[in-house]
Amino acid sequence: MDGLPNIITTQPSTRIYFPRDSGPSRRRKDDGKHVTTLGFGYVNEVGRHGFEREPFSFPVGTVIVRERRWSPSSDPDRLVVMIKREKSFNRKANGWEFLTINGAGTEILKREKDGKCLKCHASAAQNDFVFPMEQR
Repeated sequence: MDGLPNIITTQPSTRIYFPRDSGPSRRRKDDGKHVTTLGFGYVNEVGRHGFEREPFSFPVGTVIVRERRWSPSSDPDRLVVMIKREKSFNRKANGWEFLTINGAGTEILKREKDGKCLKCHASAAQNDFVFPMEQR
């Protein structure tokens, strides 16, 4: 895939809230204290039903986007994206491709099949490499 799929963060089909006790978190120092900020996640219509029961299972074409924000009122500085492709695309991760995109959604900064993304998501392999989340 050469281009970026159409990712709309202002009108998502499903907004996903990341509970503080599950999934990845970003930590930064704020006046000497560690502060966890998780941002929001979005899933396209193709993958929305993948969250309905555990273990999760997502069809090819699922796109999951997570905003990385340092505060609830800030704009995202990064978008992290998972795109579900055919299993043969990435057998180690059940077909998932991992991307890091700038906050505006205009430039792919990193694209990988393994590396740091897979290393972390491997702990959620039983849920199709996706961390449990809370839908609202």
